[in-house]
Parts: sequence; C-alpha cells; structure tokens
Amino acid sequence: MSFYTIFKITIPVMLGFIPLGIAFGLLAENIGVAPLMTMALSLIVYAGAGQFALLSMLSAGTGLVEIFIASYVINLRHTFYSLALLKDFKGLKFKYYNIFALTDESFAIFKTLKTNSQEEKDKAYTLINLLTQTYWAVGTLLGILVGKGIRIDYSGIEFCLTALFIVLAIEMFKDDKNYKLLFFSLGLGVFATAFFPSSYMLLLSLFIGFTVIVVADRVK
Repeated sequence: MSFYTIFKITIPVMLGFIPLGIAFGLLAENIGVAPLMTMALSLIVYAGAGQFALLSMLSAGTGLVEIFIASYVINLRHTFYSLALLKDFKGLKFKYYNIFALTDESFAIFKTLKTNSQEEKDKAYTLINLLTQTYWAVGTLLGILVGKGIRIDYSGIEFCLTALFIVLAIEMFKDDKNYKLLFFSLGLGVFATAFFPSSYMLLLSLFIGFTVIVVADRVK
C-alpha cells in the first residue's frame, strides 16, 4: 500500500480536522493561551473535543482534578476503541503511538481497511495516525497564526465547542433514536445549568449521567 493510497484514504479526515484545528487555535489565542502551550495540547493531548472542553474549563478556572476526571470521561470511548483493536495492534512496531493517536475517524478507517500482510498493516496504521495528527496540528498552527496576524472580533467563537457537541449529539441520535436518553440528557443539562456552580457543572453532569446510565443498564 503506497503513501499516496494511504493519503487518499485520509483526505476526508483532513477536510474535517484542519478547519476544527483552526477553530481550536483561534479559540486558544482568543483566551490567551501561549502558542507553544496550544501546539503542545494538539501534539501531546490530541483529544479533539476534549481539547475544546479543556480550554473552556481553563477559562472558567476549573481545578486540575476536575479537568482530569472530565477529560477522561469525555474520551472514555477511546478505551473501548483500543480494546476492539487489540488483535490488530498486536505486532505493530509503533503500537503505543497508534494507541495514543487513535481517533474516532482513524478507528473507522482501521475497521474497514484491508491489508495483505503485517508489514503493510504496520505501515498503513502508523501513517494514517501520523497524517491525521498532522492535519490537526497544522490546523492548530494556522489558527494561531490567523489569530495573531488578523485583527478580528472573536467574541462568541467559544460557541464552537457547544456547536461541536450539538452536531455530535444529533449524529448519534440519528444512528440510535433513543428518546428516553435524549430527554434525560436535555433535562440533566437544564438542571445542571440552573443549580450547579459553573466551574463544576460539566464534571457533576457527567458523573450523574454516567451513574444513572450504568444503574439503569444493570436494573434491566
């Protein structure tokens, strides 16, 4: 499998990651995060929606423990992605990097990718993850440069996080039209906004939602 073939597979991811990376860079620049720290988040944390949530929590003065727990819960699905790919990752030269760099998009590609040998699989998996992370990092860098070089009123750009989660929720609902879960989530969101302190709202909402879902599943 050639580099060009692998690159073509990742083009749809590139078209999504670069604009989102730009939005992340702009938002980080707007709230005063240092450029090096912003790039470090995209290269070391590399958590997509988790990075947007991290910026929101930092700007709200959320404590480190709350940030850690909320970040883990937001990205909990990646644990199951890795478990689902354990057989595929076995024998990879850069296994730990591929586990670290796994995203929703690369997971979807891996589950449909056909390779003829372990060597080809190793090359394809690693290059796909490297390319997708590069797209995110390039988008972040562009966002930082645009934020520094062009004077624009960025007020309201933080809404991109809310918009991102709304789109994700809509897409998930389209795949599984669970009205009970939808109304429970909406009710929990309204309740948390009304009664929880802003710095703990996300953490408490995630904890309550996760607990109720687990208990309800066991009662069944």
